[in-house]
Amino acid sequence: MYTTLYPMTYYFYPLLEDKFTDSSHRDTFRQILNSPKQAATENLLYLHIPYCHDMCRFCPFHVRVDKGSEIYDRYTEALCKEMELVAKLPYVSDMSFKAVYFGGGSPSIFSVNNLRKIFAHLSKCFQIEPNAEISFEGEPKTLSDPARLDLLKEYNVKRISFGLQTYNEKIRELFNIAATLKDVDNCTKNARERGFEDINVDMMYDLPGQDITALNYDLAHLKDHDFDSLDYYNLHYFAFPKKFKMAMKDGTIPSKPSQQMHFALQQQLRTTLKEMGYYDVADPIFAKKPQVCDYFRLIWGGGKGDHSAEMIALGSSARGYVNGYCYMNLGNTEQYLKTVEAGQLPLEKLSLSLPTPENRGAAFFVKFFEIDKTHEKAIQSIPQNVWNFWRQNGLIYETAESWKLSEVGKLWTTNMMLDTFEVHQREAAMTSLGFVEDRPGVRTGSF
Repeated sequence: MYTTLYPMTYYFYPLLEDKFTDSSHRDTFRQILNSPKQAATENLLYLHIPYCHDMCRFCPFHVRVDKGSEIYDRYTEALCKEMELVAKLPYVSDMSFKAVYFGGGSPSIFSVNNLRKIFAHLSKCFQIEPNAEISFEGEPKTLSDPARLDLLKEYNVKRISFGLQTYNEKIRELFNIAATLKDVDNCTKNARERGFEDINVDMMYDLPGQDITALNYDLAHLKDHDFDSLDYYNLHYFAFPKKFKMAMKDGTIPSKPSQQMHFALQQQLRTTLKEMGYYDVADPIFAKKPQVCDYFRLIWGGGKGDHSAEMIALGSSARGYVNGYCYMNLGNTEQYLKTVEAGQLPLEKLSLSLPTPENRGAAFFVKFFEIDKTHEKAIQSIPQNVWNFWRQNGLIYETAESWKLSEVGKLWTTNMMLDTFEVHQREAAMTSLGFVEDRPGVRTGSF
């Protein structure tokens, strides 16, 4: 049985490795983009707006604290120009999109005029399916603005999401979370009045010093708000600066919960959220409806062993997946702006392709707690010794139509996902882990 929990969570696979300019696959990838798309797939369009008013200390993402309308206006123009560049690519021109996601950063800090321009250009450049799931992320203070919410309704946004993280005021202050709980109340109230289908919040557990009592405090307040869905992440400590980690070490700040407490917290939140009417739809997602949103389903290949869903990425540091390759746009916003303004695609990093493309479905099946038996190649891409280990230790069990994770298996998803990785990808994972462990405060974006 596993003994030590693997500390990294992966949201993209295959893993990014080479700078685009150095990649041996660069020409192949460009050829793909400049050729008509052959196979029909479900597709996600992701737009990244990297700006925030303040920097939360725990945040691992590529974000910028640049205040002022001038830089926001410039970024809006660049994002619209990138849409035009990407939409003209032969591979993309005939794609239709089942879901659209605005992520960040905090897209809601942009003005109504800039957001309107982005939405209008989006509709002009891309084929958005009539019933597409359009999601918009923000921070609760600016997202509570009636004018912004009205604009989102006008452009058929169905799902809004914002970071709540915790109701514990001391932790909120420690993490430099600028939005107040009053902002959370206002945002929730105003969004409900406008009839959004899904009001989602990000929450975290494994907070410094957190125990079951502290977790129950958050869960009790969540019950009062009764959100439609929750992304309940365990806190990763990589992004905290060195001073913060030293303060935990000397006891000035409470320490990270032990692995034993981590498991206890995870089991408690799963049990309590089930009692509150939430389905455990994916790792780490809970929803009042028994299915995961299309954003997560598509970013993870399509669900339950599928590997085929693709993702077009727009904006600085945005990540996408096309025909076997993951890629990332320039993370430095100034470089991104200059590159797009010069009429060039802002590509920065590229993955290697997988020898067995279906291995992507195998890697992500752990997120959905299930793999359909119809995805035979995905199942076969998992080493037999790994499969035997899971069965012998009760991490998975068989049904007539699929293999599923047991409740014990759900505790070890990071280890199980790593064990599905193709050999070279596993080596890349170890490299990325060493990178973040050696650099306190590093902000890498999601792996």
